[in-house]
Amino acid sequence: TTDISKRYGDTLALDLGALRIEAGERVGLVGNNGAGKTTLLRLALDLIRPTTGTVELAGVRVGSRDESWKRRVGAFLDARFLVDYLRPREYLRFVAGAYGVDADEADARLDRFAPFLGAALEGGLIRDLSLGNAAKVGIVGTMLPEPELIVLDEPFANLDPGARIALETLLREESQRRGATVLVSSHDLDHVVGVCSRVLVLAEGRLVRDTPSTPGTRAELRDFFARGGGALQGLALAA
Repeated sequence: TTDISKRYGDTLALDLGALRIEAGERVGLVGNNGAGKTTLLRLALDLIRPTTGTVELAGVRVGSRDESWKRRVGAFLDARFLVDYLRPREYLRFVAGAYGVDADEADARLDRFAPFLGAALEGGLIRDLSLGNAAKVGIVGTMLPEPELIVLDEPFANLDPGARIALETLLREESQRRGATVLVSSHDLDHVVGVCSRVLVLAEGRLVRDTPSTPGTRAELRDFFARGGGALQGLALAA
């Protein structure tokens, strides 16, 4: 991002300035409600346009006429990304097809995700699945086309403990197996630290901490938010 910001009237939702994420990094966004996490993801996906600044993916400006970046990204932000009148396998084939992956290849790739999907894969219509199983389908839809960048918003919400741990493993494998970049927003500090190699902390629309994930990061983040990390007094942590 370059000089990126987003305003809604007089409300400043995000004022991030410059941010660079390298290929293959696993980056976690954490912050209280209203910190700007989802705004940043939506800007990165061209779902909203910035008030100032630009977002680029590998040199291609997001929002320009060159839309080649879209095939390099897989994203799931919420249930609105799903086609709820399809069955899970139908939806996953549909998503894979949008990236040029045929149904046979999609089914072959699904074998790797079957333990994570469990009963969700052969369930009824997506609209009839539990919140957790619907989320699993959406999450797998981001990874099935094997994009260079995986973008997920609150992926651990609604998942049971076993599925959360399995998702950690899947995201690390995507990064290690084929060099995928992972950008995850979550309130779940434990799983963010478990997955990510780098953690960005947002407060009131601004980046207040950018740190590698280390064995002490979880405790530092817990202490930060226990002391009211939603306000800009947390800027001291950026040093």
